[in-house]
Amino acid sequence: MAPRDLSPRPPLYARIEQRLRDAIAEGRYAVGSLLPTEAELCQSLKVSRHTVREALRRLVDAGLVERRQGAGSIVIAREPHRGEVYAIRSLDGLMRYGDDTRLQIQRHGLAPLSREEAALTLGEIGTPWLSVQGLRIGQDGRPLATTDILIHPRFAAIEPDLPERGAIHRVVEQRFGVEVAEVVQEISAGPMPPAAAAALNRKKRATGMLLTRRHVLTDGDTLLVSRSWHPAEGFTYAMRLRRQED
Repeated sequence: MAPRDLSPRPPLYARIEQRLRDAIAEGRYAVGSLLPTEAELCQSLKVSRHTVREALRRLVDAGLVERRQGAGSIVIAREPHRGEVYAIRSLDGLMRYGDDTRLQIQRHGLAPLSREEAALTLGEIGTPWLSVQGLRIGQDGRPLATTDILIHPRFAAIEPDLPERGAIHRVVEQRFGVEVAEVVQEISAGPMPPAAAAALNRKKRATGMLLTRRHVLTDGDTLLVSRSWHPAEGFTYAMRLRRQED
């Protein structure tokens, strides 16, 4: 008897997004044409408006659709952007990345901070933090990035409940009653470490993009620091910034 597929089913909005992607790729919605309205999609698919909006947002981020006020959702391309695209418009958008991928945890446990890690976390050298290492897996099953996460010892008890899907910081917030106030992020390029290159099926010392994020709590403490290596080819990081009104 064939083994059962126990991998988690993609969320509903992701399945609707894929359904619309397929329809666009097959030409059922030609470039320049309008997608059905939100109300029409809600009625035909028997889903909520929130679900439809999230699916459409993801199509916009992929460069397939443009949403124009008063006109609706217009198809602007049959194929998505080349490579992985990270479109960030807010702190919530940055945090949503964990919801759209699966964390395949390979190792975890308490480990003392090295000098470099202490500088990243603003912790003390030798202090044991919860270390989590693994791969971020896309909806198509491909590894997108290697991920190393260091979690403050205040929250090390979360180890048995580390989630595969969804952001770790959200689980910590809910369990410990804390809140992330800001995320400090750095992006740099360079040769990937050998282990990262091998895990992502790239040549030794292939160029990669390193994303380092420090999640900061309202009390100023670091909740966690994550470091993710992504293949450089086709890598796009999109961000929209609006001027704040005085």
